[in-house]
Amino acid sequence: MDALDLLEQQHLELSALMARIAAEPSPGLRTSMVAQLSRMIDAHVRIEETYLYPVCAERMAGDRKPLHDAYEKHGLARFAADNLLRTRVTDVRFEARLRLLRDVFAHHADEEEGILFPKAKRGLTDEQLDVIGSDLERAYEVLLRVGVPAGASLARSQRGWPRR
Repeated sequence: MDALDLLEQQHLELSALMARIAAEPSPGLRTSMVAQLSRMIDAHVRIEETYLYPVCAERMAGDRKPLHDAYEKHGLARFAADNLLRTRVTDVRFEARLRLLRDVFAHHADEEEGILFPKAKRGLTDEQLDVIGSDLERAYEVLLRVGVPAGASLARSQRGWPRR
């Protein structure tokens, strides 16, 4: 699957999960859904930063501002997800923290899909996007299954993609 299509699909899945959490009346189910959401957001931002962003950085040598913005949005999304994960679903702050995460993530997705992805599409061939997409999909599944400690790097593809 094309890398950009895969990431857009993940944006939709994550947004839908946040909407289900907001609507879920059961505290127990909400708690497990928030844990799942946190893992999914962590995996999503890690694969973008490991596989897509370095390639984009090379192709966007003259205008890396969208890339720098994307890294910052990732930091905000991680913070908001971690903060939500540490908040009991019965806490009065839970709803506000969930809204904040939804807003931060929606802004992240809008900027990537509106600015960064079109630039990547212009700078990469369909074949390159498919190869990156395969790497993204494989890494995402591994991260969801086993996780990777914070600060640990993911293995990069050996298919000729440049390293940082």
